[in-house]
Amino acid sequence: MKRSHIWISVIAVLVFGFLLFGDALARVAWEKHKFADLSLALNFSDADLALGIGNYYFGQGAYNLDKAQKGFKEATRIEPKILWGHYQLARIYFVKGEYDEALLEINKELEANPENLRSLYVRGLINAYADKLPEAENDFRRFIAWAPKGWAGYNDLAWILAKQGKYQEAKNILLAALSEIPRASDNPWILNSLGVAELNLKEYKNARGTFEKTKISLEKLSLKDWQAAYPGNNPEESASGLEDFKKAVDENLKRSLVDN
Repeated sequence: MKRSHIWISVIAVLVFGFLLFGDALARVAWEKHKFADLSLALNFSDADLALGIGNYYFGQGAYNLDKAQKGFKEATRIEPKILWGHYQLARIYFVKGEYDEALLEINKELEANPENLRSLYVRGLINAYADKLPEAENDFRRFIAWAPKGWAGYNDLAWILAKQGKYQEAKNILLAALSEIPRASDNPWILNSLGVAELNLKEYKNARGTFEKTKISLEKLSLKDWQAAYPGNNPEESASGLEDFKKAVDENLKRSLVDN
């Protein structure tokens, strides 16, 4: 046998071995040693493994947006319609401020998995920060219709309505949240947004009472609660984010007193 034929045979065996055992080696590299780059390089067809690596680095064990993005991209390369793949990529791009890419990915998720209507909430956020307010309003309304017991959709819809000067509609949405969602009356985000709507409507006495309730509810809010509300954000910034929110509520309360 010619030397060239021998090398071709050796290469063929190596390629076959990689295809046969690459996924298994990739899983060992990740599960036993947390070697993300090596695991993704060895991985040939295990989309769930790649998705798991992405999730790990997106707050489920560590926080590294670039490594998370690499995992999600690999997952969608292997299985373009994998549930949550494009969704998570959209969230990564959103956190990075790359709104065009984020919108592209969340639309891919909705096309691949139309039943995953949680994507509407993410698309609402993307459209909001891209200053596409009517589109954001539509997404949040559709999301609320699908998940009427979730507070975040109401809160962000009220925010978008306020940005469009629809203050009474914003207040009505928040009152609906208080009526529809269990324990919403103890939710500092809903209460603060309601107070802001009342300020915008010049209902200063009502706003003052609402902000006082907000401060009481904030006393019960732990750092863990705050992090749960913002799972895509850097956990190292959680403490400062919570403090900034408390300061904003204090400022809103002062506004209600001055303008009364």
